[in-house]
Amino acid sequence: MRRGADTGTTDIAIAITDRTCQPAVLTIPAGKASFVVTNRGERVLEWEILDGVMVLEERENIAPGQSRRLTTQLHPGEYAITCGLLSAPRGRLIVQASTTQPRPTLTLMDMIGPAAEYRAVLSERSAALGAALDALEQAQSTGASQAADKARREATTLLSGLHPATAGDTELGALFGKLQAALADDATNAASGIKPAAEAFRAALAQRTVLPDTMLAGAIDILSSPDNETASPEEVAAARDIAKLLLPLATRIDPELAGRVRADLVALPDEAKPGGSLRALAEDLATMRKALALPEAERKS
Repeated sequence: MRRGADTGTTDIAIAITDRTCQPAVLTIPAGKASFVVTNRGERVLEWEILDGVMVLEERENIAPGQSRRLTTQLHPGEYAITCGLLSAPRGRLIVQASTTQPRPTLTLMDMIGPAAEYRAVLSERSAALGAALDALEQAQSTGASQAADKARREATTLLSGLHPATAGDTELGALFGKLQAALADDATNAASGIKPAAEAFRAALAQRTVLPDTMLAGAIDILSSPDNETASPEEVAAARDIAKLLLPLATRIDPELAGRVRADLVALPDEAKPGGSLRALAEDLATMRKALALPEAERKS
């Protein structure tokens, strides 16, 4: 490293090729950082810092042999960095919090990235649900009972993975319950109710922007089932995905809490039985929900 162009910063050298970046894992303190990115490949490349699906910073059109500087302000957290072509494995940029600086205050802008990423997850799962429901309708129309049972089970499983998105949303929760009940009723005269219930639920879901507070409320609800109930593997997977998605944001606010959540995720069993590691994750996600809560002024903006 050498003294950067901006006073108080040090240049951090990054070398990129078509397939790699060097170093591939980089740990730096939070605050202003100055990167000098050099293209060691044979084609024009770009370098990006990514927070989930959002591009935080980038330098484009770096010609072979050339270097470009990128100076930015980074909050504590873990970010991805592109290493050459988009198909190449990404590197990791770990930004550590300073013990002398106060924790950052969250704004609504901080929620856009996680909300966009979760919307993409919901869209993918909703599309898979739609495909399963189409298969169910086709099997029912041809009298293929075994295929219909299989498609019904698949649709029910996929629907359960969408449950966290309904937290605190009365309308969406009611539509979810209606579709869930229609799928559970295998009577012949109930088949006609599945399609309209599915269309109404999927259409409403597509219009929602689910913020971290709601994601976590849904995940906590799933993981906090009474001792005589068992969350489905798909529900636990949905809660796990929410925790992973929000870990970078949690790391910015409370690195110690983020570390506990990571340990909880490692300890999760394959079986979704109540208690134990599920309860531990639920408790830490409840703490995360408080940590990531927006100030009242931001909620009204």
